[in-house]
Amino acid sequence: MSAGSTPTALPHAPHEHEAPALRAHARRAALPVGVVVAAIAVTAAVGGPLRALLDALHRALDADPRWLVAAAVLELLSFGGYIALMWLVGGRASPRLGLRASAEVTLGGAAATRLLPTGGAGGAAVALWAFRRAGLPTRDAARALLTVLVLVYSVFLVSIATAGAALALGIAHGNAPLVLTALPAALAALAIAAGLGVGVRRPAPAAESRSRSAARARARDASLTLGAAVHEAIALVRSADVRLVGALVWWGFDGAVLWGMMQALGTPPSLAVIALGYFIGQVAGTLPIPGAVSGGMVGVLLAFGVEADLALASVLAYRAVAVWVPAPFGLAALGGLRLTVAKWGRADAPIGAGLPRPHRVRPAAGLEPAPQPA
Repeated sequence: MSAGSTPTALPHAPHEHEAPALRAHARRAALPVGVVVAAIAVTAAVGGPLRALLDALHRALDADPRWLVAAAVLELLSFGGYIALMWLVGGRASPRLGLRASAEVTLGGAAATRLLPTGGAGGAAVALWAFRRAGLPTRDAARALLTVLVLVYSVFLVSIATAGAALALGIAHGNAPLVLTALPAALAALAIAAGLGVGVRRPAPAAESRSRSAARARARDASLTLGAAVHEAIALVRSADVRLVGALVWWGFDGAVLWGMMQALGTPPSLAVIALGYFIGQVAGTLPIPGAVSGGMVGVLLAFGVEADLALASVLAYRAVAVWVPAPFGLAALGGLRLTVAKWGRADAPIGAGLPRPHRVRPAAGLEPAPQPA
């Protein structure tokens, strides 16, 4: 190339300048394309699940507000039943677990269970922690908690067995396959029989226990703890304490919230169908998945022929009441429980613990006491 001549541009130079421009055009076009795709997807879904959701929202907006107030009252009454049962069992285990502490444990555990997808473990963890802080050894605390659960879930299993058998035998009205009626009833009856079997089992001799592996020993200890809880539950039932009704109140009033929502939003199915949908949905709640309870209830109600919008709206309204009505009380109870536990801790502290050590006062110079004669 001679001096003064104009340099020739490289062949690939224009492409280097055009690439950023193409990317900018693509970014500007992405938004309208995305809107079009979303509109197509919504249009396709309107005739399916979205239509049911929109109909459910319309039903909820048209609901009588008096039913919502009644549902909130029913939900609070159901917690009153659980508090009474916790008071009965906890009071026998420790005098510290009176009515107030039982209310704090119950409502605080409800906040941990219903606001967190823990499959019910949150409430059990709060109760076990409180029992331990009340002075119970670990095994006694576990037995007290299991006694409460045995009493509560005995009503749960009996309800499934009764509703499922009534629907399977045609005593109650409801069109559903036997897999949703007879099978749950049979499984509930087997669970009841298994629980009673654990309660009557005798512990193995000590020599046999020592010869077992550590894993089998732990399993045996858990079985014995459950058996002791079943024994305790049977003894409480025989005592005919009025607070035992709390187990019936807990399930009955909470389930009545779902019934009330179906009354408010449309024509509900038979009580047996509502009961089975409610209890089987609670089984789904043991999965640590958000929305498992709602999905289980809606699925069972749909299988029984309930209209999709009625089932969806009723279950969503029920869950809103069941979660958010006790939530503020539960959060306040957690704070109160912490103060109660701190009070127990101060009472258990040895006398003088935590007090500052007395300082030894040294006499000023020249004021030391004279030495005593020997």
